[in-house]
Amino acid sequence: MSQNKVSLKLVLALLVLGAGGWFVYASIEFYEETETSGWSVDALRNPYLAAQQFMDRSGIDVTDVDSLARLDELNSVGTLFFSDANQVQTPRQLTQVMDWLEVGGNIIYTANLTASEDDLLLQEFEVTVDWSDYESEAEREDKPISETMREYNRQLEEGKTREEIARSLADEDISLTRVSFGDDIGELEVSFDNARVLSHPYIDDAEYDSGAHKPFSWSLSDSGAHMMQFEVGSGLLTIVSDPNIWNSYEIDLYDHAYLLWLLSSEEGDFAILRSVVRDSIWTLMKRNASELLLAAGLLVLVWIWRMGYRFGRLLPRDLARTRALGEHFSTVSHYLWHRRYGSYLIKPLRQQVLRRASLTLPEFSRADRVRQNEILAARCELNIATISRAFGERNFNETTFVQTVRLLKRIEQLL
Repeated sequence: MSQNKVSLKLVLALLVLGAGGWFVYASIEFYEETETSGWSVDALRNPYLAAQQFMDRSGIDVTDVDSLARLDELNSVGTLFFSDANQVQTPRQLTQVMDWLEVGGNIIYTANLTASEDDLLLQEFEVTVDWSDYESEAEREDKPISETMREYNRQLEEGKTREEIARSLADEDISLTRVSFGDDIGELEVSFDNARVLSHPYIDDAEYDSGAHKPFSWSLSDSGAHMMQFEVGSGLLTIVSDPNIWNSYEIDLYDHAYLLWLLSSEEGDFAILRSVVRDSIWTLMKRNASELLLAAGLLVLVWIWRMGYRFGRLLPRDLARTRALGEHFSTVSHYLWHRRYGSYLIKPLRQQVLRRASLTLPEFSRADRVRQNEILAARCELNIATISRAFGERNFNETTFVQTVRLLKRIEQLL
């Protein structure tokens, strides 16, 4: 085959491969698809993670605080947000919070689901939490189900998520709270939970003058007050009825995030006091002591193997390999001797000597042990110490064991 024909076939093969590759590439459809993997572990543990990230991006450092005991350590904190209700329950905690407010601290306090008689801070400021009277969903005049489903399908076709659709359908029944910040900022719309409202005697009666602290600002909805603000020394106390407006589910609604930013102090960091969900002991041990867990598991397996019953079928006994009676006695004796049970081996011989003495010496069986030793010493012409050594308890070695056996046999012959 000439060189020209080889080159022609190689060119044709390359052209065919190129055309096939181009056809495959042209038939591939490229597209991007985003899948929601759900919330991260940090987001599940921290319901205010979105609020923390929002404050961080706003230039305010955020820290977590799990106890009021650390309040004195927070020198750089300007705003402290009590995300959990009923946090001030002792006079010492109340004094600590009040002192922090007096020197210019800024506190956002939660009164959600808190009985006023249990919370000393609410008692100090005469704030109570009430359940508002509102119509239940069964009493409302709802839309027909068919109309609701048509609206749901329409929004679904527009590309909205199920959460956004449910939120928009529920917006019609929400009574928003108007929070006013003056002409420069205007009014903010906040969706507090209308089931819980705050009350203060000064709001109901402007002439009320018996309390030490009066709110200078409060925000109302159709159900009642949801936010109050008090001036304490150089500090500011804001009490809200529902802290859930700032959790990760609702902080992006209405003006919730903006309200949190406005309530935070311009100076210092932002600290969130909340109950931190900690890892279990099992999780901590797997993370920090995996070798200890492995060793404990192996120890348990060895203990089970040592203490467990044997498994499998039992093999029949081989009668041809059965040892003689004398061999059996010898083996048992060696077993007892190696485990230092020599007294068990010599006990039958001692009992035999005592029975013979009881038969040959009438007064022997009625006497006590000391008198018996004296009777045997007189009969066998031996001293009492020798008799006591023959019947006394002792730790045997090979020499003393043989001597004791010979002594007992001699006493038996002399009887």
